[in-house]
Amino acid sequence: MNNIEQWYLKKLFKREVIQSPEHRNNILKLYTMIVEAARNEFTEDNKSTLDSFLKEIHQEALDS
Repeated sequence: MNNIEQWYLKKLFKREVIQSPEHRNNILKLYTMIVEAARNEFTEDNKSTLDSFLKEIHQEALDS
């Protein structure tokens, strides 16, 4: 991902996570989009393997 794409995603994420009555649903949609993209890309992995990988990456992001 290049700098322009990163800048654009940051702008979109910032708008989606603004505190509102819908912020939980907005954040859930973002996570769902990542899961769907990973499932479409890593078709050779079974659900358990991919879910474990995504949870591990999510935890790393929370710890950083």
